[in-house]
Amino acid sequence: MEGTLTKAPARPAFGGGAAASGGARASGSSGGAALRFLKFALALAALPICVGASQSLYEIVRSAWTQAGAEKHAWVLWFGGGAGAFGAVCLLWRPVIIYVFGHELMHALATWLCLGSVSNFKASSTGGSVTSSKSNTLIRLAPYCVPIYALLVAGTYLELDHWLRPLHAQLHWVMAALGFFYAFHLGFTIWSIRRDQPDLKPDGWIFSLTVIYLANLAVFALLLGFVMTGEARYAWPALHAISLRGWQHSLDWYQHIGGSLRGVYERYALK
Repeated sequence: MEGTLTKAPARPAFGGGAAASGGARASGSSGGAALRFLKFALALAALPICVGASQSLYEIVRSAWTQAGAEKHAWVLWFGGGAGAFGAVCLLWRPVIIYVFGHELMHALATWLCLGSVSNFKASSTGGSVTSSKSNTLIRLAPYCVPIYALLVAGTYLELDHWLRPLHAQLHWVMAALGFFYAFHLGFTIWSIRRDQPDLKPDGWIFSLTVIYLANLAVFALLLGFVMTGEARYAWPALHAISLRGWQHSLDWYQHIGGSLRGVYERYALK
């Protein structure tokens, strides 16, 4: 979201504000013109992967739905109900400050993961920022790729289920919460991207959007494995299956595009 970004000497600032305008942009660099061009080329080359992964996700969701029993259908419906509840909440109140806090927190967590340090953490309904000791693609794009509140729901459930007592009987509520916060993540991610986010500019919009799209597909695949089975151990197999089938679809698209380009070349260049 548009950032009310702070600026500290030699320390990049990342903004996730809501409606504020202006402010300094991130001071971290993503490299020179050559690196930006390389990222642009990689993003274009990855477009067939985006299409193939989307095809794969659709096919596996459809297959899993037809094979699932009544209990698993109910879990999916609770998940969808939670997503619908988010839409209803937004009609009454747009929880911007909650999103901004999670957005800036993901910048901070990604920075710590990269062995950096953070300061000047700010979050409000009108803007947010965090100042980091370093900047890279992971730190800049983490908030758009990781649904932090959905992960907190899943992590809390798994810990309580393992250490306190089995919570299988309450799993429908967990599915509803996951649906709510995953819709929260997607809705605010789309909303914020439309507001000229400075986080996406250093790596280029095409590269950033490609990474964000594929990352969100991967997260949804992990959630799908859990939602369709009620067991976290099936999250990774679901991602693995969707990735393999998606890669096969991607290869088909590469072959199709290559054949089309070869046909155009033979038709016009060899006259």
